[in-house]
Amino acid sequence: MSQEQINISHMQCWLFRLAQTKWNKSAEETAALFKQHDVFSFIADCYDLLHLSSYQHALNDIEALLRQKGVVVC
Repeated sequence: MSQEQINISHMQCWLFRLAQTKWNKSAEETAALFKQHDVFSFIADCYDLLHLSSYQHALNDIEALLRQKGVVVC
């Protein structure tokens, strides 16, 4: 695994936990949302931009992505 892949995985884990806490959802519920709406791929694909800001800003981007898909999480 390359250093970039490790960094992406690290960000995916942190954003998953932040989302779970902010949205007050179980790990299962959060995982289902992330899987259904391909959030992990979004993080990987946009990592070069997302890692330049805080995790909170990255979570805001994820929430915007979900809103565009009609999902209200909080």
